[in-house]
This record gives sequence, C-alpha cells and structure tokens, in this order.
Amino acid sequence: MHKFLVAGLFSLIFFWTNPNFAKSLDGLYFSERLSTENGYLILGIEIFTEKGNSFYNAQELRFQKSRGWEEVLFVGKVTRDGQDLILVPEACQIRATETWGKKMALLRRFDCDHLEFRLGPFGPGPLVLSESLLGTWKDVSMPYVLDHHPGDPVAIRFDAPQITTEGIWGFHLNGLGGKDPEKSWNPSKRIWEPFQGYRSQPGLQFYRWKRTFSN
Repeated sequence: MHKFLVAGLFSLIFFWTNPNFAKSLDGLYFSERLSTENGYLILGIEIFTEKGNSFYNAQELRFQKSRGWEEVLFVGKVTRDGQDLILVPEACQIRATETWGKKMALLRRFDCDHLEFRLGPFGPGPLVLSESLLGTWKDVSMPYVLDHHPGDPVAIRFDAPQITTEGIWGFHLNGLGGKDPEKSWNPSKRIWEPFQGYRSQPGLQFYRWKRTFSN
C-alpha cells in the first residue's frame, strides 16, 4: 500500500450545487484515470481556506511502463477571475519509485511560480482544469467532487495490471497500517456511508479513513 502525506492543516467544507461558484470555493476534486502514451495518470486537487486566504494542494499519480511510478506535487495560492479559479503554484516536486508499494523518493524540486492553471465551470458539466500538472493533458475534466471534512485521509482505489493488488492513493495518507477505511463514498447519493467492504465496479472508488495521530 502506498504511503502518502501532504503536509499542512486545512479546513474543507464543500457543497457544490451549480457551476457558478455560488457556494464555497473549497473542495476536493479528482479526474478519471487518463491514458498517456506510455501509461496513465490520475489528478487530484484540494482547495482550502486558511485565515481568509485560499490555497491548494494538487497531486498527479503517473504510471509509465519504462519508468514506473511518479507523484507530481504542487502547492500554491488560489485567486478568482470571474467564475474561474486561478491556481498559481509556489512549490513543486516529483517523487518516484519503480515498484508500487515502496516509499517514493524525492526525484527533484523545480521552480514553478511562473505557471498558472485555470479551473472553471466551462458550461453545465464538470469542472475543467486547463491542463494536467506536467502538461500531458489539456482541458482535464474533474468529474469527481467529494464532501470533505477537515483532516480526513481520503483516497481513491483503482485496479491496475502493473500492481499485485488494487492501488490506494490520495490525500493525507500516512501509514494506514492495513486498516480498513471508515467510510465509502456513494456517488449517486453524494454522501459518505459506513464501509462495508471494497466494491468491485469499474472506475475510481473513494474511501475515507479515520484520522489518527499518525495522520
């Protein structure tokens, strides 16, 4: 099981009811699994507010057949431009491992404050990010929007032939120690429900663990 931690405290309460940002800007969003030339990627964005200012964590899980696994991690500020959000990174890094399940090592840090990402409604459908973190995909749809509580570890679970068991990867995970999730996300009802076993179904599945001191 992959161990992952994005440092920082945050406050996230999200009730998205329409594409016009009538409610809080805060939220947790995920893309689908997106095919690339040599593998695939999954993109997640967490927008949160601290002391009246908006910030974000963005992370991209990438698999490439020739290189194995990478995580791209961006942290930065959020501003608004009309109905769109502008995401400007302040710190960026890439971690990597050849084998799923092993701790990812820091590959490199790089300057990224010249970059800018736009997250907007672009119509009645899902939110769209102007591009993935390394520019592999343009106009990335973010169809998964989760109700999120402060400090809760949340992750996706997905099937992949390159790993021996289903992948568990997401925000605020740090050594789950083989513990089962506390909640499962029901996308049709848009609520968290008590965990009753992992589901066998296509697409991404979302789970929430109970927060512990180690998280």
